[in-house]
Amino acid sequence: MPLLGGMFPAPAPTGIMLTMQAETIAALVASGAAVLGVLAALVVGLRQARAARQAAELAAESVRDHWRNSNRREAAVTFVVETERALGEARKLSTSYEVLDLDESAQIRQAMWRAMAVVRIEGPKSLSDVAAVAYETVNDVFGHVLYVHRQSRPQFLLLAAAHEGNQTAKAVYAKLLRPELRGNLMQQSVWANMVSSGLLPTRDLRRLEMQLTWPALWPERDGPEPFHVISERARQQIDTFIEAVNAYLDGPPAE
Repeated sequence: MPLLGGMFPAPAPTGIMLTMQAETIAALVASGAAVLGVLAALVVGLRQARAARQAAELAAESVRDHWRNSNRREAAVTFVVETERALGEARKLSTSYEVLDLDESAQIRQAMWRAMAVVRIEGPKSLSDVAAVAYETVNDVFGHVLYVHRQSRPQFLLLAAAHEGNQTAKAVYAKLLRPELRGNLMQQSVWANMVSSGLLPTRDLRRLEMQLTWPALWPERDGPEPFHVISERARQQIDTFIEAVNAYLDGPPAE
């Protein structure tokens, strides 16, 4: 038996010491298991947090997409309504022989421009490009009939006076209807009678004089093509835009 300090033997482990050692080892094992349990819980927690964050991001993105598409649909509807209203106003101008309120027509045209601006802002570009073609087509139609109606104002005033029985207005208007009789109208007595009668306001009289002096300025209501042809072309462009909007909004979400 080895001696303690070289003199006395080392005491043998007692039952109490063995019990304490076993408890220590058990505690260490338990503490290790606890640490591992904490780590496992942390990993699970992190995974759950990451999944929750991703779900929240997907939900937020879905809300944004829904909001964005709602705005785009509303912008598209407004644009279609305003372009159709502009076409209707253009048709009214193209068929009327009365002096109409062109301020209201100008407001309709401005509303169509604002609707186009909103479509450009909301996007996407694939839709705004199609809308731009429809807008330019309708705007060209509207601009033409608006110009012709404004330039035709002297004729409309003379026609109204002729309907009221004014003989001078009847004589002048009859000659204005025939291009071959317009050339020397301002040298005829009927013209002098019309000028002295004050049938036309000064601005409209000067406008008519310019048109008779330079025949190229004479306002042709139909222009190169009849109104029904150009308006049908414009409506086809509007329908193309509607189809593009439906295809975009009903298609699969963008990745």
